[in-house]
Amino acid sequence: MKFWKDARAAYLAVQPPEELEEAVRAGIRTAKRKERERREPRPVIRYALCGAATLCMAFVIAVNASPVLAQSLYELPVVGNVARVFTFVQYEREEEADTLIVNLPALENTGNTALERRINYEIQYQMNGLVEEARQRAAEYKQAFVETGGEEDAFIPLEIYVDYRLHCNDGKIVSFVISKAETQASYYEELFFYNIDLQTGRDLTLRDLLGPDYREIVDQSVRRQIDERMAEDDRLYYFPPEDGGFRSIQEDQGFYVNERGNVVVVFLKYEIAPGYMGTQEFEILPAA
Repeated sequence: MKFWKDARAAYLAVQPPEELEEAVRAGIRTAKRKERERREPRPVIRYALCGAATLCMAFVIAVNASPVLAQSLYELPVVGNVARVFTFVQYEREEEADTLIVNLPALENTGNTALERRINYEIQYQMNGLVEEARQRAAEYKQAFVETGGEEDAFIPLEIYVDYRLHCNDGKIVSFVISKAETQASYYEELFFYNIDLQTGRDLTLRDLLGPDYREIVDQSVRRQIDERMAEDDRLYYFPPEDGGFRSIQEDQGFYVNERGNVVVVFLKYEIAPGYMGTQEFEILPAA
């Protein structure tokens, strides 16, 4: 018990630099802009921010109430030789307007305390804001539903899921993706990519991994794979380039590094294909 109290106190005592707070805010502003540009019509997604203490307190309560949860944190497999990505926040909560299922990762044992603080703070700060904004929106939806004649018992709560997946941890690179999904009348998902060079503490870019010709390499590979997939299965369909389909990767293209050390670029639902195709991923194989 003392360990968790000390851990919480240490975490909350961290004073993130102003540059990091501004960087996170800038990332959230970018996410707002991207949502407005999305092809699928949806209620406008806005992002509000709250303190990191909210989810941290929820996690401490969950650990205190569940020895099994506390033990499970130490039984999670460690992938790689040094660094570890583990579930730091885990809880479920059901309210009248929303249902939350949250699993958030943290990074440790990198040998770089500043890196761990930066990544862990960014995750907490951004995900807390996304969850709180979704909950506020759910409450507003319910209020509007009731005020326009809907029966309160007939309201369908907004389901909010936050989870993550570790793709690579080979002692040199840690790569994981956090997903935040909402389900009510439709399904909506956002992905947040973390690709970290453990030796330098830097966020890796496609240029770092594929060289100065990364754009041409990725574009050619994606186009080839799209053609191959459609030729092999006539049920698959990708938008033509002239109709909003794939032309080239974006400056902030989402990607992760898989267990083989290869780059995998990711396109969200509706981005380059109809909704039934879901999220699309393309592994970029090294040149023969």
